[in-house]
Amino acid sequence: MPKLYSSYIAANFIVPFLVSTVFFVSFLMTFELFRIMTLVSSDDISFFFILGMMGNVMTTLIPMAIPLSIFFSAIYCLSRMSGDSEYVALRAAGLKKSNILMPFIVIAVLVSICVYFLNQNLVPNAHSLVRKKIKIISSTSLIQGLKSGQFFTNLANITIFPSLVDDKTKDLKDVFIHIYDDNQKIDKIIVAKKGKILHTKEEKTGLESFKLYLNNGNIVNKGLENKNIEKILFDEYTLPISEKRFSYKASMKEIMMNKRELEYFINAGLEKAKAAGFDKKDYFNARYEYWNRINSPVLCLILTFLGFSFGVTGNRGRSKNASGKAILVLIGYYVIYFAFVSAARDGHIPVILCAIVPNLVLLVYGTKKYRSIDWLS
Repeated sequence: MPKLYSSYIAANFIVPFLVSTVFFVSFLMTFELFRIMTLVSSDDISFFFILGMMGNVMTTLIPMAIPLSIFFSAIYCLSRMSGDSEYVALRAAGLKKSNILMPFIVIAVLVSICVYFLNQNLVPNAHSLVRKKIKIISSTSLIQGLKSGQFFTNLANITIFPSLVDDKTKDLKDVFIHIYDDNQKIDKIIVAKKGKILHTKEEKTGLESFKLYLNNGNIVNKGLENKNIEKILFDEYTLPISEKRFSYKASMKEIMMNKRELEYFINAGLEKAKAAGFDKKDYFNARYEYWNRINSPVLCLILTFLGFSFGVTGNRGRSKNASGKAILVLIGYYVIYFAFVSAARDGHIPVILCAIVPNLVLLVYGTKKYRSIDWLS
């Protein structure tokens, strides 16, 4: 009997939990999609690169989505059981409310363990990959702004005017180029019938180069001091415009540190953090991140416990509309939570209280709701 009802309750809880987790991750992902699409719209990024980046972003959203999904899944599951009188039938069969609660707690413990390890290693790595990919696709390109019928002046002492630029093939037509050589005091004017952009960004070597392959044109060199003019005709000519070194390595943030790195950073102290180029705000963020990673798994347990009580009473008399009340509870929790975060940031309270006090308030409220179920016995 115990195995049968436990399996039945667990099965009814797991499916809504998985569905709601996908829903909340997808919902949070919609806000990130606008930023991703803005970044990739102006660069030649492959479809698989975008998919990989979206996967990394979704990974970072999972710890945010799971506490919400497990809370509302518990409410949904118990509301359905209560509405179909299954909860009453289980109690009539001699089961205590703690026996019915146990399958939910077991699942919540397993989920909390997964969230803890996600927060310590996988999520920081996903944050690091996201930052790196954002830097790749948003890094200032040497050819950004080279458009048809417009003067391109992003490079010092160089002006390029193409009559036509093919965005896909990078082919140019009727190209005018003016280059001023400050060292030799020479004005160089190049006119070509057509050309092609040769642009490469090599991540391994850290070299970005920009060249123009030109056809059917001429070069006029004019010395500013001796007034000599030289004209050269060409069929093919490769013009090295510019090259520079770049780095795709993202600057280290607390959300990108794994458990070992975060603990080492915090234990080293504020002075060492300042010596490494960080400030007081970064050090606070690191301590906040440390306790936030512990807070998320604990919050999963407390919200499951509270969701159990909301769900059982959700179809009873004045306690109807459990989901609406649950939303109000969440709002109240996060108001208290961020109030403590603000106080901790100002140095008025220890950072650990940001995790302890709001959870304690939620637990006390959940215990009160749990005891109010007794009248159903």
